[in-house]
Amino acid sequence: MDTESAISMSEKINPEPQPISGAESTEQIPEWLSNRLRRMFTEVMEEPVPDEFLALLKQLEDKERGA
Repeated sequence: MDTESAISMSEKINPEPQPISGAESTEQIPEWLSNRLRRMFTEVMEEPVPDEFLALLKQLEDKERGA
């Protein structure tokens, strides 16, 4: 996978956080839950992507580009 593809894929996987809008900001998530979810998803994001999945993603990108 070339650098350009890796960057665009990275942007798709890790989008920039969006600010919380008015209605959503009034709902408070308990700190313990927020911390637990953050730890859990950080661990998942650090796991390597299986080679089979990378191959499927490459096939999809090639198909979208018409290659």
